[in-house]
Amino acid sequence: MTRDYDERDFEPNVEKRDEERHDETPLAEAPREGEETHDDMRARREGEETHDDARARRERRPRIDSFEKMKVWQEAHALAMKVFQLTPTLPGEQQAGLAQQMEESAVAVPKNIAEGFKRRGPRNKAHFYNLAQSSLESLRYYFILCRDLKFGIAYDDLAADTEKVSRMLDGLIRSMMRA
Repeated sequence: MTRDYDERDFEPNVEKRDEERHDETPLAEAPREGEETHDDMRARREGEETHDDARARRERRPRIDSFEKMKVWQEAHALAMKVFQLTPTLPGEQQAGLAQQMEESAVAVPKNIAEGFKRRGPRNKAHFYNLAQSSLESLRYYFILCRDLKFGIAYDDLAADTEKVSRMLDGLIRSMMRA
């Protein structure tokens, strides 16, 4: 039950537009195959994607056969690599404590995404993606702590990367729960 995700899967407005389209569709008569609905005509006029366009886009997507091809895993892995570059720059007295905890949290994010990838069933997958979210929030706190302790980290960069992974995980979990 895996598929290729793109940026449109994580846009908050897509879900809202889909809900609006469903609300506007009359319940009386379903369109026949190949017939254009009022929603489709409106969407074409406004330059939006029609239901048929969305269906065709979903059908074109190849299934992902490895967690390494998931964009969210790639971003989480890149963030973990940044953490491993950052931790040696922390003060020596923090190497056994804060630095180690940061590395463990950073590794847990892509690890849980990878583990969730091979799980069966959307609820089971979503559970591991949620564990990744929890580890990501821990890591976010460590970044805040380093900033406030004035350890000289690139907080804004790291916070933006963390937020990006967080949004991608939110979208992934939402899509799992809809399945």
